[in-house]
Amino acid sequence: MLDGRRRRQTAILVLVPAAVVGVSLAGCTSSSSHSASASLSAAKGDSFSASQLRAALLTRVNGVGATSPAASGDYTAISAHAAGQSASGAPKACAKAVQTGLDSAALAGATAASVTFKVGGNDVSELVVAAPGTAAASALAGRLPASCARYKETVDGESVSYTVTESSVTGIGKQAKVMSVSPAAGGSDALWSLVYRGAGFVGAVTVAGPNASQTAVRQLGQQAYTYAEKSLS
Repeated sequence: MLDGRRRRQTAILVLVPAAVVGVSLAGCTSSSSHSASASLSAAKGDSFSASQLRAALLTRVNGVGATSPAASGDYTAISAHAAGQSASGAPKACAKAVQTGLDSAALAGATAASVTFKVGGNDVSELVVAAPGTAAASALAGRLPASCARYKETVDGESVSYTVTESSVTGIGKQAKVMSVSPAAGGSDALWSLVYRGAGFVGAVTVAGPNASQTAVRQLGQQAYTYAEKSLS
């Protein structure tokens, strides 16, 4: 997820696990090529346009605004942008699964929007993807391969082992899963991601840094889903 240097610099959510309470539920700033993205969306039969997805993103976390305007476009490119904390050291076959927990193949060609925040040194990101029909269920249907549950990465010349865990959670959308990536030897720097599906869309929120926790990512995920569902209904 985070490369070695970034991992050392990160120190997130100035929240004590319970702290994603300052999230603003106002609409999001729009970004590039609205008309092009909208027509592309219509051509693919997406459930929502790029502008609708951008408007469904949170604008503030713990009172902190986004690091840059929200981005939108094809899911493959946008998911890479959202996972600025990418799993660069994970095995190639596991890298995409470890980034967000969503099945990239099920969302290939879909329209998506994302936004990132820097909160007290922690990296926070949100991703919303148009997923009509069975695409939403398919995006969350897979399980993390057993071979991806542990991997090694070289950090500042040293080999560091990471463990990846995934489990289902209830109370957020129609279905939700939470995933964590953390140093096997322990330490405060970790990455937590929560993915969910709603009516015609799926979303993911990620918190990476010393204050990342399941409690924090579940609270952020609940607020992100609630606002997205309201915006896209």
